[in-house]
Amino acid sequence: MDVKRKVKCDIVVVGGGNAGLVAAIAARNKGRNVLLIEKGPKKSRGGNTRFTDGRFKIAAESDKDIISLVEEAKLPKGKLEIEPPSKDEFYNQAMKLSEGCADKGLTEIFVNKSFETVMWMKEQGVKWELSPMTCFEKEGRLFWPSTAMILQGSGLSGESLVEMLYGIVENRGIELLYETAGHSLITHADGGVCGVLAKGVEGMIQIDAKSVILACGGFQADPASRRSFLGENWDLIKIRGTRYNTGEGIRMAVDIGAQAAGHWGGCHAAPVSEDSPMVECASAGSQRYYWDYSIMLNRNGERFLDEGENFRDHTYAKFGKEILKQPGSVAFQIFDAKVTPLLVDMGYPNGVRVESNSLEELAKELDINVERFLQTVKEYNEAVVDEKPFVRYKLDGRRTKGLKPDKTNWAQRIDTPPYWGYAVVCGLTMTYGGLKTNEKAQVIDTSDHPIKGLYAVGELTGGFFYHNYIGGAGLTRGAVMGKIAGTEAASNI
Repeated sequence: MDVKRKVKCDIVVVGGGNAGLVAAIAARNKGRNVLLIEKGPKKSRGGNTRFTDGRFKIAAESDKDIISLVEEAKLPKGKLEIEPPSKDEFYNQAMKLSEGCADKGLTEIFVNKSFETVMWMKEQGVKWELSPMTCFEKEGRLFWPSTAMILQGSGLSGESLVEMLYGIVENRGIELLYETAGHSLITHADGGVCGVLAKGVEGMIQIDAKSVILACGGFQADPASRRSFLGENWDLIKIRGTRYNTGEGIRMAVDIGAQAAGHWGGCHAAPVSEDSPMVECASAGSQRYYWDYSIMLNRNGERFLDEGENFRDHTYAKFGKEILKQPGSVAFQIFDAKVTPLLVDMGYPNGVRVESNSLEELAKELDINVERFLQTVKEYNEAVVDEKPFVRYKLDGRRTKGLKPDKTNWAQRIDTPPYWGYAVVCGLTMTYGGLKTNEKAQVIDTSDHPIKGLYAVGELTGGFFYHNYIGGAGLTRGAVMGKIAGTEAASNI
């Protein structure tokens, strides 16, 4: 293939989100000449990380460990109670949500190295804060339970985290090429990888390198791949994250004999506002994550899941899939005035809201089957058991009895007007299938051997997440494995 120009470096990183940026910094710290190529333009840099809230799920020994990470931040006023998960608790949560399918060794690595990795990121220049969105008021204290994502990048957004990391990259003298997408891998006669052919604004670029780190995301932004691997109607859904993750990194590696791994029919899919954009909808404040205080119904006026099954960080990645199965692939979150003040800080006012003092009028305006809707609300209200108080910061056991399905926590009657209703649909964040890698982040071939010179990190790797996902684990996985990949690639040249 004819190329416009050739460049040389020690290590080329393909993809500039959290995982790729961390890998580039780690490799540069070892004195290597690093080039990072990013498919998107500079204004959109950061991959899916840009569309997150910048929260990391980490394990820690005590609250003192957490405070040591955020000591430079302005801490909230008042008494603080922080309950970080232990390594065992975090590991068990992750394995349970994967239904036991996740690779145990890889899960142990990203859990056990989570604290040391975010501390290392702090030492590089990343600033951390306590997440204000995941704390609760508890007996006069601000409380972060072990189930929550406690740690968040300063600025409280994925965009601010991305810009901090790019600032470090730029200060370290790492070369950046924007609007440059990986096209194919260059290999030696022995099958090892020695560079990348990339497509830039002016044409094809040959990048000769001693190692390649793939960090360019999964295939969630490619409709054909979604339909092929995830199934019917997945080509029609909204995309929460970047438009640039279309699976090239996976294809490039598979083309030279890399082994596929993970849950190719699985993905992170959360409820988003029906009126949000089709692509990159997370940038529009589209998340609708307070269903645990609502009842959620389909267009027929029927409940279809347990809204109080667990904390939303343990359920949000799978409930989008349940919404997709409903008539018209839409559902409705219904709140009453006892809980609507809680929605203000979660972006709900950004979406189209139907409000009424009448449940009947609410159903009509939302275009829900009115008769069945009213019957469902009546049956739900009658099934609420008042034996336990409503407590936000724990699984309070306040439930219904006799319904299919029952609501098992945070059940309160829908009986206090005005009532609010929001239409929600499935929003895809990331896919779970990808490349097989080992504990050194090396890509494994179809004969179960590492491919020399090729590493992969982040969302294009498989084996970490299956069926469901624990909030904040994706950024943690990316950073931990990115640091490992950058260090290993730099050390084995």
